[in-house]
Amino acid sequence: MNFRNRDVKLAYIREAILCIAFGTAVGLGVYASFLYFEIDIFGWNLGLIFAPLAAGYAETYLANKIIGESIGAISAFILFLDTVIYGFIWKNPTLGFNVITVGSIGVILQAAFPTLINYIILVVGVGLISYLLGIFKRITSYFSNKLNYFYYKHGRKQLEVVEIQTVTKFNEEESNERINSMDFYFITSTDILDRPHVNLGQFHATVIIEKDKRLINSDPKKAKIETLNKFKEGKDECLIKLAQNIQKASGNSVVNLEIQYGVIGLGGDSYQVTAMGMGIYLK
Repeated sequence: MNFRNRDVKLAYIREAILCIAFGTAVGLGVYASFLYFEIDIFGWNLGLIFAPLAAGYAETYLANKIIGESIGAISAFILFLDTVIYGFIWKNPTLGFNVITVGSIGVILQAAFPTLINYIILVVGVGLISYLLGIFKRITSYFSNKLNYFYYKHGRKQLEVVEIQTVTKFNEEESNERINSMDFYFITSTDILDRPHVNLGQFHATVIIEKDKRLINSDPKKAKIETLNKFKEGKDECLIKLAQNIQKASGNSVVNLEIQYGVIGLGGDSYQVTAMGMGIYLK
């Protein structure tokens, strides 16, 4: 047996018991003071909360000084049991289990295990609320879409419905020819920078694409095709705008080209396409 380790463990146990005893004594003193001065609300003595808190604080403070770490605020549990037994069972057994006792338990658990309790409250609690709100939002969105579909299918004129369901056409070949005729180089990497060039700085161009909510509600399949075509058109329009901006600065190329897509607006009612890169004049 390693006698040195055993001695260290025994010393730790003695120090821990000393800290617990100190915290318990402080808590009992606080509770006795609250009882003596009759500090209560509607007959409920506030020592039920402050005594365990004082015990846990005193124990933790002494443990950090002597041991160098907290040992779990065990005296807070001891004081909680003492105060509950004295205040609810011995002195006033008619109070029973109620909101006050539940609140006291919560306060003591918070004092003893702050990280765990905060995790439960902030992560689990907020996550549960968010999940329930998400289910509610999906239910309301489902009925809203059904009502909108019924309205646009049966409540509007047939001519207007046909107009809504018209999908935007995108001529990809024509757009490619327009881009290729600009005498401009679009480069996604920076490998070409070993050639002679002039750095003109960073440039960007943005195109906003609005969602066609009427088409989404009336014909979701055509809405997907419409959105895809608009994204293609928006991407090419961004490239053209980016090239034009660099050409105005006497450049002829863009390197490290990057295209980003995002959702913007209140409720995500629009898409944003952004093209960015470093403009250069390639000699």
